[in-house]
Amino acid sequence: MLTDSVKPDEKAATVSKLQQVEAFALGHSYATRRRAVITDILNEVVGETAVVPPVYICDVVRKMRMAPRLRLDEIHAAINEAAKIYFSENVAGLSPAEYIQLTHRVTGLPAGIIENSLSETAQVLMMMPEIIKASMPHGAVWDVDDNRVAEGCALFSRRADVLAVLTGGNGPGAHALWPQALAFGYRILIKPSVREPFTAQRLVSSLMQAGLGNYVALIPTDHQGADEIVSVADLSIIYGGQDIVDKYHLNPRVLIQGPGRSKIVVGSDVNIDEAVSLVARSVTSLGGAACVSASAVLVEGDPADFGKRLSEAFNQMDAEVVFPLCSPYITTLLQTSLYPEKRDHEDSRLFGDQPSSGYALRPFVTIVDHPTNPLIQRELPFPCVTVAPYVNPDSLQMLSDSLVVTVFSRKREILDAILSDTTISNVYAGNISTTWMAPFVPHDGYLSEFLMHSRGVRIQKNWLT
Repeated sequence: MLTDSVKPDEKAATVSKLQQVEAFALGHSYATRRRAVITDILNEVVGETAVVPPVYICDVVRKMRMAPRLRLDEIHAAINEAAKIYFSENVAGLSPAEYIQLTHRVTGLPAGIIENSLSETAQVLMMMPEIIKASMPHGAVWDVDDNRVAEGCALFSRRADVLAVLTGGNGPGAHALWPQALAFGYRILIKPSVREPFTAQRLVSSLMQAGLGNYVALIPTDHQGADEIVSVADLSIIYGGQDIVDKYHLNPRVLIQGPGRSKIVVGSDVNIDEAVSLVARSVTSLGGAACVSASAVLVEGDPADFGKRLSEAFNQMDAEVVFPLCSPYITTLLQTSLYPEKRDHEDSRLFGDQPSSGYALRPFVTIVDHPTNPLIQRELPFPCVTVAPYVNPDSLQMLSDSLVVTVFSRKREILDAILSDTTISNVYAGNISTTWMAPFVPHDGYLSEFLMHSRGVRIQKNWLT
């Protein structure tokens, strides 16, 4: 068990130097002439990142394909060692406390969310053999040395060798997922977000220090380089919004992570105060920036009354602990998006006073009176929720393609209708936040469904000896 990553007297740690994010692959760093600045939410420069050219990416992929391989048990042991490094040691020049504060400054997410993610990602790394076993078909084996191949069985095999991961900058939690591919034996190229490259830098550096330099590479680059990564890799995981969906949805070699459009359905048979508390937690617990953060609630009853109660619940929350921060420039963009009819874009319902670290993004509640209003599908990178009436069957079509739907009702007709929609990735019933996750529970399906496949295999006993 990992505990106490940041001592109380370290929580105020700051980073005075500019953090440098270089490309790193196969044991060598690559400092480019072309650089991009990294700024915090107040537009202060906090670091620089390399911008590698496509020719470098092609060369790295070619060399990684030829690099020596490790056995899966050796990879798993190295991942376990990397978990300890990632969690507690100085990595890429940053202590855990310095990493937390720097990531807090560039994302605006509360520091507590960054600290929790640091611990949770390390725990996932340590549990990796059990996690990937949970996603493996029961009748399959890992390799042909298993005794079961003499009678014939399924061999769990990679679909390919090289995986590209294009990460987002809205939060560090996504980096707990892609190491599963490493545990399956993939070579992985990580393109970090220019907005927040520090989590990727810390995790890749930790894995390299643990002996996996031939398996992971940090590739900071621009849009042209991102296209090259997707082109030269066998498979890709890409984080993004609707624009990414539109670009890659017809490419079978790409797994898209996002948007989430997670929702809650509140039945007329439950306690209204408990329902309001559940929605408030689901909207805010990850700063409203995660794909599992609830962005809509569909209510059997009066949406206006529920929205009023929800706003009151948000007003009772500690802004410093719960709400993300942003710059005056971003507040203007959000105000324009939320209030296109207003010119002064000043509304205390959304933004409070600006402290020295930035504006607190208070949750924004929109109430609509029609079950198919398009605002039900709106998703913004801060706590923003649309309250709408739940009317069957009109509301069911609005739930389709959601990442998570929590059903806060004991009515089987509501739950059964939602369970029958197989486009909804995760369904929870009861007082369970949409942001709830567990290592052995699939998140938008098991990653192995994209990366692996089962082949029939039988080798006659003693044939190879």
